[in-house]
Amino acid sequence: MIVIGNVILFLGGARSGKSALAEKIVSGYNEVAYVATAEAIDEEMVERIKNHQDSRPSEWVTFEVDGKLADTLSQACQKADAVIVDCLTVYIARRMEQTVDDEQIITEVIEAVSEARQSGKTVAFVSNEVGMGLVPKYPVGRRYRDLLGKANQKAAELADKVLFTIAGIPVDIKALGLGDL
Repeated sequence: MIVIGNVILFLGGARSGKSALAEKIVSGYNEVAYVATAEAIDEEMVERIKNHQDSRPSEWVTFEVDGKLADTLSQACQKADAVIVDCLTVYIARRMEQTVDDEQIITEVIEAVSEARQSGKTVAFVSNEVGMGLVPKYPVGRRYRDLLGKANQKAAELADKVLFTIAGIPVDIKALGLGDL
């Protein structure tokens, strides 16, 4: 079993290997819970969700977020030694559709990471880093990029470890940081 911290944030671009790395790290635990944030809203998402489900070990218990992330995470932590939250990216997009209050969404992310810390379990949060590309053309895209960036910053601040995955290779960016300036 690999133990690298209580709360770990896995960041990276799409298909960078962050979810696979999170799954590899928690796979050494006896009881693993998977907190799924996606919603099957169309055929393509149904297929993506099915592929994710099929790729996970059958003994992992899945919890689907249907409300606040912290509430679902609390339930998952009661049932497992390690939990994966995959992913903050999709959770924030869903919440943006349900509310216009960005501060509420940031608060929900902080509550979820705080819940993870208090649980004493190993919790792996997965999120995309979307701020390294082009500036989105439309206001909703810019809002999403900015909101996810703020949420990732808050999660990173509270996490014990932050791993940035590039082409399947993790870099421990929190350890490389300059600390509190």
